Amino acid sequence: MNIVIIAGTNRTGSMSKRIAQHIEPMYHAAGAITTVIDLADLPSELFVPTIYKEKPEMFNQFHDPILNADGVVFIVPEYNGSFPGALKFYIDLWKYPEAFEGRCVAFIGLSSNQWGALRPVEHLQGVCGYRNAWQFNERIFINNIWGRWNFEQNTLVPLSPKELDLNELLTSQASGFVQFCSVHSSKT
Repeated sequence: MNIVIIAGTNRTGSMSKRIAQHIEPMYHAAGAITTVIDLADLPSELFVPTIYKEKPEMFNQFHDPILNADGVVFIVPEYNGSFPGALKFYIDLWKYPEAFEGRCVAFIGLSSNQWGALRPVEHLQGVCGYRNAWQFNERIFINNIWGRWNFEQNTLVPLSPKELDLNELLTSQASGFVQFCSVHSSKT
């Protein structure tokens, strides 16, 4: 399975990118080939009013992986109670209906608050549902991201010994999503 992992913000050095890099080996262990797309790498030349009609050749490196993916994992940070505008902008540039129709999608929300980006993930699920994507039901919500990330070890750590292990949940999501894609992917 070919899986694209999207770090859903264009903020340089984001926690979304760290989580994307953290889960990539989990997808490899589940047998997937992965591509990480960091929205911080989107060229500023794309942010022009004419982009909706005429996409420059440079956009293909950000769009072709989506068209060739069996599944897309969205890492969704919370910005003002929703998902980042850069992620919506990026999605709005995708070909319709090819980019979404029958595409498998999964979600990981992250925030500094206690809810782990529940609302932003639900907002993005609405967009994906509107475009007829196959949505994997095992969503992961990572709250208090700054307290959970060990910067020295570059990994997630529990806040307390009684807490569910987020790494186990992310590993479970990865293997389950790869299986989900093998059943539902429009490419198979």
